[in-house]
Amino acid sequence: MSSTEAKVAHVWRRLGFGPGPDDVAAGVAAGGAAATIENLLSRPAPPVANWQWPGGTVNNAAMNDATRLVELMATSYPQVRERIAWILQGILVIAWGEVIGPAEMETHLNTLRSWPGRTYKDLLSAIVRSFGMQWYLSGIGSAPPHPNQNLARELMELFSLGVTDPRTGLTNYTQADVQEIARALTGFQVNWSTRVMTWQSASWDSGAKTFLGSARGAAGVTQVIDAIAAHPSFRHFIPRRLYVELVGLEPSAAALDQLATVWGSTGNIAAVVAAIARRPEFVSDAAIRSRVKSPVELVVSTMRVLGVKEFSHLSLWWVLTNLRQHPFMPPNVSGWPAGKAWLHAGTLVNWSGPVQWITFSDSGAPNVPANLQLPTVRRLFNQGSSATGGDLALKLAGLYDVSSQTLSAVRAYAASGAWTYPRAAATMCLVLQSPEFYVN
Repeated sequence: MSSTEAKVAHVWRRLGFGPGPDDVAAGVAAGGAAATIENLLSRPAPPVANWQWPGGTVNNAAMNDATRLVELMATSYPQVRERIAWILQGILVIAWGEVIGPAEMETHLNTLRSWPGRTYKDLLSAIVRSFGMQWYLSGIGSAPPHPNQNLARELMELFSLGVTDPRTGLTNYTQADVQEIARALTGFQVNWSTRVMTWQSASWDSGAKTFLGSARGAAGVTQVIDAIAAHPSFRHFIPRRLYVELVGLEPSAAALDQLATVWGSTGNIAAVVAAIARRPEFVSDAAIRSRVKSPVELVVSTMRVLGVKEFSHLSLWWVLTNLRQHPFMPPNVSGWPAGKAWLHAGTLVNWSGPVQWITFSDSGAPNVPANLQLPTVRRLFNQGSSATGGDLALKLAGLYDVSSQTLSAVRAYAASGAWTYPRAAATMCLVLQSPEFYVN
């Protein structure tokens, strides 16, 4: 049975991006996993805002905004907002490219990050109408008599319903539904000199349409979103996805039915997230360490462990690109690989260099500027010793109930020489490459 400390650390990893050095002890003192869940769920998210994306030229923005995203994920007080926004980024997918640049990606991120005060139906409606999604899935310029079907298909298959209902197994839509919805989504055009997108009635198919089981008249985007939200699978598809992401297991039929009721006809994201986190299986032994961190999660959790305050000098855009998960460049509209797909030699080798670079970015010298210091490594050096440094490093990284092999290896390294700052940094570096740190 997992220890109280391991359960608290697990809550931090699933509702956020992992604990900082003191978060587990604080959670245990406050009452354990249940209290930690309520603490994280109750943290207020600021109102909708632009999250100060640095932007710049196209190439610079790909670097600057990626670094800023990692910073927000690692340091924001409302960690649940960050976790769910990242999950949504892997569901409602657009990718940086020839046309989609800083402005479009920043708008997309701002929309996703505003989820605490919005329903999923509202998010879906906004994103389907956005320049980024319209361009990414070939909606811009789509017009009768031969509308492009990309957006119509992915809107149902990946963004809202799934091919089959995860609860009943019934097929959710037909090719005829795709064709009819594609007609309804026509009309979006762009003035390329100003890059302003508008909806033009002259480019819209105004004819009567039938989709998802009913005649819809001269349907447009609003009627499409309404029909999708009224479909039975709307209450199951995204709640199941959130459950799998947060719990790491498949939901039972009973659990999914309960979540469907909470989700409702508009998609109450916040209520479903809270309902999942409060279920007993969320902190079960089966759920703990049942997921593998993606590279973005690996990097962000490392920033939290080390207490990084300044991110601009760490070349995080290069780190993420090298790890094959730049947050703005998913391989396709399905998003990034998940789970054990990241557990391979390439990830281990590619992480070994950056984690050393990050962990040793602070030399430990007293003249290192305060914003460039790594407080956790300095704390490990000051409070640890050759005899205790291994155990302390694991604790500061939020790792409890580790295997005997991991514990022996970390202890042996810490004790294999004089307890200097480089040895403390290397001990922490070893912990950040342990099997237990790779899993979530």
